[in-house]
Amino acid sequence: LRTMTVKASKSSPAAVRRSSRAKGAPARFRPGGDANVPSDVAQMIHDAAAAAAAKSVVPFEPSAVTALEEALEPMLEALAEAAAARAESKGRENFDEDDLKAVCKTFMKNC
Repeated sequence: LRTMTVKASKSSPAAVRRSSRAKGAPARFRPGGDANVPSDVAQMIHDAAAAAAAKSVVPFEPSAVTALEEALEPMLEALAEAAAARAESKGRENFDEDDLKAVCKTFMKNC
């Protein structure tokens, strides 16, 4: 077998390269997630799932938090639809906190 030696470059020290890309946090990406969910809502769902996992005495794996997020999406959608229907029945276009509380109370009775 032959071995190759690599000679070090004797040129001047390399200049430090700086990236021109934005340094903000990347957008959340979950394969199979719903593209119709606005990023603010997706972040709210993520925060709620992470907070629930943090309160648990049992440690959560990252995949379990993701599964919790996926379970919260349709629940939040159903809650918003029911609150919107309640607001519409009251003659309003947008639902408010009272609509959400009333719908939550109804959901909790039926669980």
